[in-house]
Amino acid sequence: MRAATLPFARLTDKVAQAVQASAAFVVSAPTDASIVHPNGGVIAVALSGGRDSVALLHAARAAAATLSLPLVALHVHHGLQAQADAWEAFCVELCAGWNVALHTERVQVAGRGGEGIEAAARRARYDALGRMCRAANARVLLFAHHRDDQVETVLLRLFRGAGVAGLAGMPAMRALDAAGDVQLLRPWLEVPRAEIDAYCSHHALRWIEDPSNTDTRFARNALRSHLPALMAAFPGLQESVAQAAAHVAQAAGMLDDVTTRDLAGIVRAARDADTFAELDLPGLRALSPARGDAVLRTWLRDLGTQAPTTARLAAMRRQLIEHDGGEPAIAHDGLVLRRFRDSVLACRPAPSVPPEPFDFVWQDWQAEGQVRVPAWQGVFRFTRDDSFGVPEAVLRAPMHVAVRAGGERIVLRPGGPARALKQAYQEAGVPAWRREFLPLLWAGSTLVLAAGLGLHRRWPDAPHAPRWRVEWVPDRLPARVPDPTQRP
Repeated sequence: MRAATLPFARLTDKVAQAVQASAAFVVSAPTDASIVHPNGGVIAVALSGGRDSVALLHAARAAAATLSLPLVALHVHHGLQAQADAWEAFCVELCAGWNVALHTERVQVAGRGGEGIEAAARRARYDALGRMCRAANARVLLFAHHRDDQVETVLLRLFRGAGVAGLAGMPAMRALDAAGDVQLLRPWLEVPRAEIDAYCSHHALRWIEDPSNTDTRFARNALRSHLPALMAAFPGLQESVAQAAAHVAQAAGMLDDVTTRDLAGIVRAARDADTFAELDLPGLRALSPARGDAVLRTWLRDLGTQAPTTARLAAMRRQLIEHDGGEPAIAHDGLVLRRFRDSVLACRPAPSVPPEPFDFVWQDWQAEGQVRVPAWQGVFRFTRDDSFGVPEAVLRAPMHVAVRAGGERIVLRPGGPARALKQAYQEAGVPAWRREFLPLLWAGSTLVLAAGLGLHRRWPDAPHAPRWRVEWVPDRLPARVPDPTQRP
């Protein structure tokens, strides 16, 4: 009798083993108290209500009890089908019966940049799962993907012309998202669907069926409908495809090691508040085209963007690396890639029109020593500096913030000449696309400060009069991902 139960115990054991193995991928002595070792944290299971996720939740209950860890289930309500409310209700009832805490989130699925509905739903689902994991203090998230899913994934990517990373299939373990504080585990990736069917039958589990799983308008379902004939012609197809994916994954890992070293040698810290990161252009040009492409892909991945298509990557290489002249710009998934002098920059998109002018007076900054200018995304900071500051009498005039109109001049050092702003910006290495959106601060008709350059330095003598240093402090970009310059 014991022998008959072993296959079903194997599925539970795989869950426990995957959670324990994930400890090697989590910082053992974190500086952030919110990041905890799995053996002291929470296990989360992505629960759709379908057969595979129900079976996984059932097995994870036993594994969590063995490991003495709390367990939560996470359900994402996409609202794409009429049955979505019923599926959520099923998950609520199931978890209540099994005494498992359930977190749910409803999302709006909207494609962007030519994204299909499947891809948009997947992105929304992963974003929601990340939020729920962090809310539940879960640093391990289990998915129920199995060997049949892996085979379908590899074949679909092959048919779509994927590269090495795509043909490696789904990894058994990876970070859920760019933040890196939640590990996504697929403990059943080597388990055939038939074994999960047997597990469900043995434990008399019930689940819901998604009618879209038989709709052959979706590429995966169309492929699935042809697999029986392929498997009849090639009996070892599933094992062979899974093995091939493992070989490709190994090769992809070696390639990633090489690319990581290449990238570490040429990545730079961001030069200004509108830039996320930059690459050394001479270093990038010194790489072969294949290695340069790999570096761009990895850099963009580390910045949290979608992988570029082959055509888009070729355009990036051609415009940003191979050609000289001009300051090209290529939009990609919320970033603008630019070439400027000896660097390739990943920048915040420039506004379509300059911000509206902004006016304030002396009293507005006296209380806190600064004035926030929301439309310009920054603050003017005032600090007492009787040696080199602006005379207080100048600053008592009504103050005005605006972009350049043309013809402005500035003195950047005491006793120095007046310079045209355009020339001063060029010599300071401020790119043309940024100059149009940098604020100028005026006191009445007197230029006080040009953002990106500094204070005007020619003032009438005012012995013993109070003076003030003025600085423009732009808001820092919200981090898309951990600092890409801090690579191993």
